[in-house]
Amino acid sequence: MEGKTVIELLLYYIPLIFFLFAFSQCSLAQTITSPEEFIGHPVGADYKLASWDTIVRYFSHVAENSDRVQVRQIATTTEGRPYIVAEISSAETIRNIGSHMQNRRKIADPRLIENEEEECRLIGDSKVVVYFGCGIHGNEVGASQMSLELLYELAAGDSPEIDEILDRIILVMIPSCNPDGFENVREWYAKTIGKPWEGDGMPWLYSKYAGNQNVWDTVHLNLPESRADAQVLYQEWFPNILCDIHQWGSTSARLLVPPHGDPTNPNVHPMHNQMLLLIGGFMQTELLKANKKGVIARDVYSTYESGIPRYTAARHNIVGLLTEAASVRVATPVFLNKDQLNPRHTEVTTDMPDPWPGGWWRLRDIIDYEKIAYMGVLKGAARNHELFQQFCIKAGRDAIEKGKTEPPFAFLVPLEQHDPGTAAHMMELLHFSGVEIYQAEEPFIADDVKYSPGTYILYCAQPYRPYVKDLMERQDPPTGPQPNRFEGWTLPLQMGVKRVAVNKPFTCAVKKLDSIPMPEGGIVGDKNAVSYLVNIRSNDDYRLINRLHGNNIRFGIITSGKNWKQKTGVDVQNGSLYIRDGKKLQGKIPEILDGVSSVLAGTGETYSEIKSLLCDVTAPRTGVYAPWTENLNEGWTRFVLDTFEFAYTTVRNAEIIAGNLRERFDCIILPSESSGFFLNGNSPDSTDTSYTGGIGPDGVVSLQKFVREGGTLVCIDEACNFPIDHFNIPVQNILRGKKQDEFFCRGSSLRISVDTNHPVGYGMPEWASAYFYEAQAFDIIKPEGKNREKPEENKVLFPCSVVARYAETALVETGTIRAGDDLIKGKPAIVEVEYGDGHIVLLGFRVNRNAQTWGSFRFLFNAIQRSTLKE
Repeated sequence: MEGKTVIELLLYYIPLIFFLFAFSQCSLAQTITSPEEFIGHPVGADYKLASWDTIVRYFSHVAENSDRVQVRQIATTTEGRPYIVAEISSAETIRNIGSHMQNRRKIADPRLIENEEEECRLIGDSKVVVYFGCGIHGNEVGASQMSLELLYELAAGDSPEIDEILDRIILVMIPSCNPDGFENVREWYAKTIGKPWEGDGMPWLYSKYAGNQNVWDTVHLNLPESRADAQVLYQEWFPNILCDIHQWGSTSARLLVPPHGDPTNPNVHPMHNQMLLLIGGFMQTELLKANKKGVIARDVYSTYESGIPRYTAARHNIVGLLTEAASVRVATPVFLNKDQLNPRHTEVTTDMPDPWPGGWWRLRDIIDYEKIAYMGVLKGAARNHELFQQFCIKAGRDAIEKGKTEPPFAFLVPLEQHDPGTAAHMMELLHFSGVEIYQAEEPFIADDVKYSPGTYILYCAQPYRPYVKDLMERQDPPTGPQPNRFEGWTLPLQMGVKRVAVNKPFTCAVKKLDSIPMPEGGIVGDKNAVSYLVNIRSNDDYRLINRLHGNNIRFGIITSGKNWKQKTGVDVQNGSLYIRDGKKLQGKIPEILDGVSSVLAGTGETYSEIKSLLCDVTAPRTGVYAPWTENLNEGWTRFVLDTFEFAYTTVRNAEIIAGNLRERFDCIILPSESSGFFLNGNSPDSTDTSYTGGIGPDGVVSLQKFVREGGTLVCIDEACNFPIDHFNIPVQNILRGKKQDEFFCRGSSLRISVDTNHPVGYGMPEWASAYFYEAQAFDIIKPEGKNREKPEENKVLFPCSVVARYAETALVETGTIRAGDDLIKGKPAIVEVEYGDGHIVLLGFRVNRNAQTWGSFRFLFNAIQRSTLKE
């Protein structure tokens, strides 16, 4: 090439460079197999779904063959499947992904930004992080299938549009937030093809415990999938945008996009909804450009409530958005005439400029709409990257400033709690989701009240002030548009934890906690005692009780603390434990007290000296009835029992109908379900014949016999109507059949008084909270008059005792009762009915709702243990 000028050299080499670049892009696309080729059929084909194993293998394949993609397994699901996340960006970004995580940490917490120069660099140069959560409901399969194509296009594409996204964005994508549910739905769906119930009729929860309620687990983090999500969101990536990808009914609009409707939550930054307006505009514009009809905004869902991914994200200064695509029958297409559609979704409006006229609707349509919409999110974020970074910084700074200048200045959680273990668990949940928690190192005074060292302090001057405030304060819902589901969610009330809002600035020597220490149980007093006392009050006591049962260590229940004190001089609560096998216990202390906060006090009293003050108990043989349907309360009941180490057996219709239940069970739990479904079950042609029908009249007689012979029937929430209907007990449900203008309370905490001397109330505080969601309230029916001539006829056939009542004053603790509060004031919330030799326990509200209401778990635990209490 001697003698060539610079221009001639450039003219010679530039075509070669372009050829090599094009060849490299072509080679990249060739080494990454397309989704269609990999899975063996077109993505979104009628009646076909790529399995979860196939999706995982495809994501791994792309990561192995593209320097734009990193895939990590971040957890194992509840049922043992891999739970993965893909991180997608330019090759350079993926190579330096750790530094980008650090940039995001600084943007999420502006206190870490050193100076204005660094802030300008972060705003101008750092990547906008967008999180896509696909398919959190297992039966909403479109997003998980769509993720295959989106991954491929971002990993192998070479268009200017793709380059712009990769240059400015890091996409953090979870291809299924519910792999267990997705896979169980897929397997069931394959069996239904060609049946009258095609795509429907699943006779059990599609994931082990939660069914579709895993979406409400983003605060309480009961499930490993929820914890993995929180780790990615609030410990690793701190994204700018969170996208929660859902489906709704087939007769609704084809796709719901942001912005969302009223009411809005006052704790969410005022710019949040404007950011939703911006990104929603990109989504809808891209869909209209592609001639996609039936896209609507501001419908049904608001930004007011708490507990699901986008709500939780918004309180973390993340732009949280939701989409809802019209469903098909899993992967079976549907045909809809216009008159079958939601009338509100067929009119031209500002929020729905081009309605869908009806016709065929397929899984492929869902994928197309979602992919276009979410490419719109990525484009909008890329083209407004500086604005999204500025919003995040501003929202964090504004939260810190408000925490310094506006009350409340902090929330305190004293160590002196009714249940210290549950209080520490609540602190751990908050800490795991990014809340800064401090602990007092010395006594201090706040709002003129003295607090002890060890008190937890949640200062409001922190970036996640909206999250702290939203969970710790009491909700007073707006009087205008109602929230979609819940009106109150104050976390300490659900957990039974005392907390105090501080309304004036205060000073205190503190240490910031890197982790939350759990209170340790152990033995106080004589460690070699012949027996031990446990003064019950915590949920952990039941872990201890169940381990005692499992190790055949005998104990009794003290039914009169007053008599105990007269005999021994020691104060204990009714229901406290006397462990008589002290020597046997001593050999198993490490095993039995591992992870348990219960405290055992050595005592010198021998069993022979005090047995008259005790009721002996044995391990209850417990059955949990599982109707052939997706019963959420049944799943969460099993979760709570597993968490606290109860032994139980699942009971189905055939076993109840077969009878002789008392030979196998001491306690049977009926989860919340309608009385009619218990009796009649699924109708013919609604599912496989193996799962149709209910317990019928024979099952009713069998359960009556079970209780008369000494069994305990525990009924939760709506299930209370079953014995009211079929056992002739003198109890009526005063809310049954009430219209919304007569009584309406949905998702609020109500104050209840508790009879702590009753076995079902043992260990509870005298005042507690009931989480009330369209729940029950009772009246006890009294005999009309007394027969003086035949006094034997005055005997009440089924005596009732009230365990808990709704308060007569100061009833609503958080949320609201929109109509009819006088109907339930002072009325029984929990009732026990003596029925023959057994008992029926009516738990009028879901004491274990979604495994979140730790403050009322003991009602269920006590009712189970009550079944073997020998009075």
